[in-house]
Amino acid sequence: MDTTVISTKPGSEEQTTSHKLLVWDLPLRLFHWSLVSVVVIAAITGFLAPEWWLDIHVVAGYAVGILLTFRVVWGIAGSHYSKFATFPLSPLEAFNHLRSILKGSPAQHLGHNPVGAWMIIILLATLAALVVSGLVVTGGLEKTGPLASFIPFKIGEATAEFHEVVAWVLVGCIGIHIAGVLLETVVYRHPVLSAMITGLTEHSNKKTGTSATGFGKRGVYVFATAASVLLALGFTFTKLSPQAVPSVQYPPVYLSECGDCHDAYHPSLASKKTWQAVLSDLTDHYGEDASLDQEIVEEIAIFLTANQADKFDTEVAYRIGRSVPLSTLRMTDTKLWKERHADIPQATFSHKAIGSKINCSACHRDAATGRFDDHEIQIPDGVEE
Repeated sequence: MDTTVISTKPGSEEQTTSHKLLVWDLPLRLFHWSLVSVVVIAAITGFLAPEWWLDIHVVAGYAVGILLTFRVVWGIAGSHYSKFATFPLSPLEAFNHLRSILKGSPAQHLGHNPVGAWMIIILLATLAALVVSGLVVTGGLEKTGPLASFIPFKIGEATAEFHEVVAWVLVGCIGIHIAGVLLETVVYRHPVLSAMITGLTEHSNKKTGTSATGFGKRGVYVFATAASVLLALGFTFTKLSPQAVPSVQYPPVYLSECGDCHDAYHPSLASKKTWQAVLSDLTDHYGEDASLDQEIVEEIAIFLTANQADKFDTEVAYRIGRSVPLSTLRMTDTKLWKERHADIPQATFSHKAIGSKINCSACHRDAATGRFDDHEIQIPDGVEE
């Protein structure tokens, strides 16, 4: 698309000719603004929202992954200025462009300028690192997604720290990117923002822009297909319950005897030594007499010790089950429990819909499975956090 614009300077017969060229095709513009949207959602749910918004964060992550896949394909087979091969990635060009900015006279470029091109590559690489590390984290820590059956908890735990660091790197890069756009738009009057909305940019030298047909129409189909795959994969993988967390069959005697006074806790919430210590003297069971026939105690002990924390590769098994202090035998004394419940007032635990701090199933809908997924947390109706 090439539109010629002729203007005459006031008080002069001199005419200048400029051309509006379609530089950014529709598929690329759809990609750009869709990516902005899902990154904002991922940032809000990752930095600000409570744990039970994790499923939205994960879906946003899948969205970023699909969009990046589309961008790679479009960067190879797309329209002219979309191709990575047309990016001015010479370090010398980038240095010269930075120097021209400092001098106050940066040249206007069709497509990305040298500094902008490098920023796009860095942003895409950072987002890719976040997607990959996010898959590892959800697979290892949350035991959901396509890697849940392959990533051990320890790897997921270590990757979570890397994921957080990269997220902050992305925040910094986005800040620099926005500052660059504002500098180009407000200070130097280069229409980079309007070009990413309309696709058109005005340039004094006539050059070949992107065809409005062909690549554009084909790209819209590709983009729509990618979006459909995103929705399917995102919601499917978020709701997967893989065999990474083995199921346990609760003995009726355990449910009836232990579950009569409190939750029949999942056995991964304590280690073998902890369960043995709990059952060793039921005459003083956390201040109460919970004595049982020895035969019943032995049956319960066999179940709990056979399925104790060391048998599970979950976050709860590691950070609570293997961390319960033998001095108190209370899961509420573990570091993870305190961190996750630090902002919850005592009045919430005392509410009749919950009862106490040890009533896990009141808020954790999957407590009986031992998963304790963040997105399965639901505060009972009428209970203020």
